[in-house]
Amino acid sequence: MKILERGAIINAAEVGDLQAALNQLPAAGGAVYLPAGKYEIDRPIAFALKERQHLHLYGDGRATVIHYTPEDGSHFLELRGVEKSWWPDLRLTIRDLSFIGNHKCGDALHLLWPNDGLVDTCFFYGFGGTAVWIGPNATNVTVRDCWMRDCRRALCAEDLHHLTFHGNQTRSVDKVGLRQAEHVYIGRHCREVRIVNNHLAYGHSEGIILDGTAQHVVANNTIEGFTVGIRAVDCRDIAIAANYLHTPTGILMEGENRGLTINGNLFTNNPGSAVCVRTPHGSGGHVISNNIIRQSVYGDGQRGIDLGDAVDCVVTGNVLEDLTDGPAVAVREPGRHCVDQNRVSDCAARARAAVLGLCVPDIEDGNPFRALYAHLQAVPAGTARITFGFWDLRRILGQPLPDDAATRSEWWDNDARTPQARAWLAAGWLVIMAHRIENRVVFARRS
Repeated sequence: MKILERGAIINAAEVGDLQAALNQLPAAGGAVYLPAGKYEIDRPIAFALKERQHLHLYGDGRATVIHYTPEDGSHFLELRGVEKSWWPDLRLTIRDLSFIGNHKCGDALHLLWPNDGLVDTCFFYGFGGTAVWIGPNATNVTVRDCWMRDCRRALCAEDLHHLTFHGNQTRSVDKVGLRQAEHVYIGRHCREVRIVNNHLAYGHSEGIILDGTAQHVVANNTIEGFTVGIRAVDCRDIAIAANYLHTPTGILMEGENRGLTINGNLFTNNPGSAVCVRTPHGSGGHVISNNIIRQSVYGDGQRGIDLGDAVDCVVTGNVLEDLTDGPAVAVREPGRHCVDQNRVSDCAARARAAVLGLCVPDIEDGNPFRALYAHLQAVPAGTARITFGFWDLRRILGQPLPDDAATRSEWWDNDARTPQARAWLAAGWLVIMAHRIENRVVFARRS
C-alpha cells in the first residue's frame, strides 16, 4: 500500500472547542470526532472547506448532545464548499450527532456549495430555522435516517441537483413547540430530487412544497397531520407514488404544472380534496391512476379528484370510497380528459342493501347493550356516520366488550338475532366496518 496523503483525526473534546478543531484540519481534510457527552456552544461555528479538503464530522449518536444557545437568529454550523462550483473534488459527511437549538436561533446545519455530502443518523430538536439547509450549487447530497422535531423546517434545498432525502422522521411538539412552516421545501432550480421512505407528521402547514421545480420522485412516504400533504407550484415532470396522505388536502397543484404522475397512493380523510388543481393557466397532462381514496375510519369527510381547468389529463383505475361531498372526479371540460374505469363505492349503501327488508324488533328491556342503543338514538340527526373506539364503547356500556368483539368479525354483523346488533339496528344504525386489530368500529344510519 502506498500512502499518498494523510488526513487528520481530531478529538474536538480534547481540543476543547469545535471551531478550533475544525481550524486544525490540514489541506487533505480529515475526521473531527465529538465523543459521547453534553456540549454547550454559545457562538456560531463556520468553516470553509477547500477542494480536496474532505471532512468527516461525527459523534456517538444520541449520546453526543450539542446544545446551541444563541438567540440571535444565527446558524449553528455553517460549512462552505468550493464557492460557485458544481463538481469540485470535495466530500463531506456529518454523522451520529444530536443537535439541540432554541426557537430564536437559525439553522442547525447550513451547508453552502456542498458536494458529495451526507448527513446521516443525526437528531435535530428545537431550531428556529431549518434542521438542514442546502444550497446553492449543491450536488449529490443525501440526508438520511435523521429525526427532526420542533424545527421551523426539516429540509430546505435551493439550486440543487441530485438530492436524496431518505428514511427521516419529522414532527412538531404540542403546546410548547414553535409554529412550523412546511417540513420540506424544494426550491426553484432544484433537479432530480428523491424524497423517499420518510415519515412526515403533524406540522402546521404543508408537508412538502415543490416550488417551481422539476424531475423529482416523491415515493413511499407517510404524510399525515398537515394542512396539505404535497403542494406543487409551477412544476414539471414529477412522479408521486405509493405515499400515504392523511391531510385535509392530499395533493394541491397550483399554477402551471405539467406532466405529474400520481400513482398508487393512498389518500384518506381528505375533506378538501384528495387531488386538487388550481389556476393551471392551460397546463395539465397529468396521469392520476391506481390510487385509493377513502374516508376509512375517520370522520372529517372525503372528497375526490378536482381537475379544475387543467387539460389533457388521464384519470383511471382509482378506487373512491365513501365520498362525502362533490363528484368523484370534477372536470370543467370533460372532453379534454380521459376519465375511465374508476370505481366509486359507498360502504353505508352496501350495508343498507344487505339488510334491505330486514325486520328489526324493538330492543328488549334486558338487552345488555341497551346503553349503546340509547347513546345512538341521542346522536344529532345531522350526523350520518360515527366512529367509536372500543374504549368509547366500554365507557358507554360501563363495562368491557365481550372477547368475541375483538376476535370474531361475525360479532359485528348486522344480524338481528344477536343482542348487540338489535341494539344498534333498533336505534336506526348499521355497522359498516369493524377494524378489530385497532379496536375501531364505524356506524352509519340505516336510512
